[in-house]
Amino acid sequence: METKLTLSIESGLVQTAKDYAKKKGYTLSNLVENYFLTLIKIEETEQTNSNAPIANALFGSLNAPDKPDYKEELTDFLIRKYL
Repeated sequence: METKLTLSIESGLVQTAKDYAKKKGYTLSNLVENYFLTLIKIEETEQTNSNAPIANALFGSLNAPDKPDYKEELTDFLIRKYL
């Protein structure tokens, strides 16, 4: 169940965030929700992997596209494999 949340944020930042969300194909609500989910996951991962400093150092280092096109990736892979 979704719940409405009211936040107080500097007005210039709100507009910048809305523009960013629109450019990426998300709503501002999606961005805020995903941000909190990411923070929680990072904290859980750090607690779980407290004995794995190398893994912690590498966490988040992959730069993957925001919305990968899996069909295009598969096509490119198959072309490279069989040509």
